[in-house]
Amino acid sequence: MQAVIILLLFLAILLVVFTLQNQIDITIHLFFWDIKEAPLVLVLLACILLGYILSSIYFYPRLWKLKKEYNKLIRFNKELKDLHEMEHPRPVENEVSDPEGMEFDDEDDEDEDSFFKD
Repeated sequence: MQAVIILLLFLAILLVVFTLQNQIDITIHLFFWDIKEAPLVLVLLACILLGYILSSIYFYPRLWKLKKEYNKLIRFNKELKDLHEMEHPRPVENEVSDPEGMEFDDEDDEDEDSFFKD
């Protein structure tokens, strides 16, 4: 969180320096319009903002389509997992099986001379 604050502070300082160094008034000619005495900084920032908005509008339908396909694949994956678990049920984990396949009952043996009782 602090890194984001430091980054934003750094960008704000860069914006102030950029603004102070580019205080030139320019005239913009667009078709039959003439905008006189427009600050260069505001023109540049407006162009950047307009480019961001146009690119967002252009890519939003593609992003929406990809999200739709992603959700469809997630649902399909969940259905496949459910189908797999129905066909191949997992073994019950509560049952403890001996690695050798035999149970050892040491509780019934009352023999004190046994080698394995310590």
